[in-house]
Amino acid sequence: MPDPNQETFGSIEDFMAYLSSIETTVESEVSRIADSIDAVTDRISASLRSAIGDSTWFPDTKPPPPPPSHTIARPAGYIEASTNWISRHRAITAAVVCFLGTGAFLIWRQRRVNRMKRRAKRAKNGQRTEIIVLAGPPSAPLTRSLSLDLERRGFVVYIPVNSLWEETLIQAESKADIHPLHLDVTSPSSISSTIRKFTNLLGPNNGSKYPLNLASFILLPQTPSPPQPQSIADLSVDTWSDALTTHLISPFTLLQAFLPLLGPHKASVLILTPVNTSSLSPPLHGLENVIAGGMQQYISTLRKEMPASGNLNIVHFKLGAFDDASDRDAFKMAIALRHDSRNGESSGTALPPSEEGRKIRGTPLRALHLEVFDAIVGKKTGTVYVGRGSRTYDALGKVMPEGLVGWMLGLKSRREVAAKQETTEGEKVSREGSPGWERVDQISGEESA
Repeated sequence: MPDPNQETFGSIEDFMAYLSSIETTVESEVSRIADSIDAVTDRISASLRSAIGDSTWFPDTKPPPPPPSHTIARPAGYIEASTNWISRHRAITAAVVCFLGTGAFLIWRQRRVNRMKRRAKRAKNGQRTEIIVLAGPPSAPLTRSLSLDLERRGFVVYIPVNSLWEETLIQAESKADIHPLHLDVTSPSSISSTIRKFTNLLGPNNGSKYPLNLASFILLPQTPSPPQPQSIADLSVDTWSDALTTHLISPFTLLQAFLPLLGPHKASVLILTPVNTSSLSPPLHGLENVIAGGMQQYISTLRKEMPASGNLNIVHFKLGAFDDASDRDAFKMAIALRHDSRNGESSGTALPPSEEGRKIRGTPLRALHLEVFDAIVGKKTGTVYVGRGSRTYDALGKVMPEGLVGWMLGLKSRREVAAKQETTEGEKVSREGSPGWERVDQISGEESA
């Protein structure tokens, strides 16, 4: 008889096999369904991405940045603001620093040079041994100023004169080391006699224990100052002759007479001429332009000839505008001398005209004194510009066209000039008599008032 347990075990195995087949079937179906779902999902995602990428209305996926926070900046101080500006403009800052540094250095050096003591050489016993010949009009304020300054610095100054009145002007200074030197440029015998005496003064038999030395010859030619500007057509032959004789031939004769003495002593030659007017060669100033041009050519030729005959330091001073504080003192002295002199007009040398008595803000005369001393001792050579406007006017005269100069100076037509000369003819005639003394009378009236 069959065992019932054996039959039951057989049916359980069949059931388990059936169950395992069902599990396999379910897994395969679930896997197929999942694959189908994944495929459908991929197709839907691709379609959505394609639709969203091609659309223009859909907003950006990246959110916009947040707005900046509004913070109130603290105002920077002066130092911080300056530092920021310098860091932003380094080129401008470097240029300004270079300019200010160079200017400060030049000012410091000039002040240091000006503070240096300038004194002439003396003998061991204190005797003055350096001699200066100052060839200029004794009545000119510039001649007086230079002579007093050179005497104060230890020089013995000799001023050529050709009349008693000019000698009186020099003696009125009451300076023991400023002497008149009688020399008539129109007389060759007077020139030779004066030069012979002056040579004996510089020689070993002059009665002095120590030898004297001719340090420098300073030529200060007087410039013409007509009462009214005149055209060349209106200048007479006598006017040309007198102007050329007074302002060119006489200075040339003086310098030529002293040239034999300058070489052995290695003296310097200083020629001082104004430049503000003559450099522009303005119209209606024919006398000044011709005289300035002749003096310039004479200096140029002298510089080329002197190295062959002697070692002379020829310095040309081109003068600008100076403060005229010394003019009033010169006029006061002339007023006093006029009352004491009986024949003051016989000297032939007039006082500076009224045009020179105007108040002009210029360079102090001390600057000229220092430059002259440096040229005497050999520290200055060539051309030296002193005075306000000297270098500027000289440069403008070389580069500016003549038409522009005439326009700037207010060039008038010949008809207007003739009309003005006719209206002022009477005034010109009265001024030609004594232009210098009219200024003296004017100053005298101001002093008495």
